[in-house]
Amino acid sequence: MVTNRLRGLGMGWCQSLLNLLFPPFCASCRTALSQAHALCPECLTSLPAPPENHCLRCGGMTARPESGCARCLNDPEAADATYFAFSYEGLAAQLIRGLKFGDHSEQSRLLGRLCWERLGEVLRWESVDLVIPMPLHAWRLIGRRYNQSALLAGELARYLDRPLVTDLLFRPRRTRPQTRLHARERQLNVRGAFRVQGEGVRGRAVLLVDDVMTTGATLGAAVAVLKRAGASRVSALCLARVMDGK
Repeated sequence: MVTNRLRGLGMGWCQSLLNLLFPPFCASCRTALSQAHALCPECLTSLPAPPENHCLRCGGMTARPESGCARCLNDPEAADATYFAFSYEGLAAQLIRGLKFGDHSEQSRLLGRLCWERLGEVLRWESVDLVIPMPLHAWRLIGRRYNQSALLAGELARYLDRPLVTDLLFRPRRTRPQTRLHARERQLNVRGAFRVQGEGVRGRAVLLVDDVMTTGATLGAAVAVLKRAGASRVSALCLARVMDGK
């Protein structure tokens, strides 16, 4: 125990020395900070608010979020709840693009913490047995080298003290990038794209984590597959919602 305590003190001293010699910077404006993986106060206050006019169940845009949208009201395979930390604009979009396309995997720690600061209170009341990330197809995972949704899900699982499970939901069919497609094409593109392996979600409450939602076609397809596999509840969390998505 004494050895571990001394080791911890040594690591803390080394980190303080490194911060003194190589001070960490704001992930956005590069202002020197006292801690790594953080934003300066000015950038922190510039983060966009979460979207207001979205269905609290499936995340679709609606003028009456409290009553749900017509698309999911009678759909037993729709998400039971959907949460967003930000609107996909400004600094939030910049950080997410850096994580997703800029090879800045370290930003998952920052985004995970920011997401928890925005949604932690409500997530503490959410029923969660398993945290599952939106999967990538194997070829896309090879090209990107990591699954950004899995990194984010890992951060949230740590905050929630729930297991991160990455071997139940798969994406066996390679699909075209959704950003190049219209709403109807997106729905057809992800049809049959997901598969659940085994019985691990049966009777369990799942938190499905993704980075960005546009039309909700990808998220909806994954939620439906989890429900068909017997999940008792599927809640979805996306970092951000594209505001012009239909």
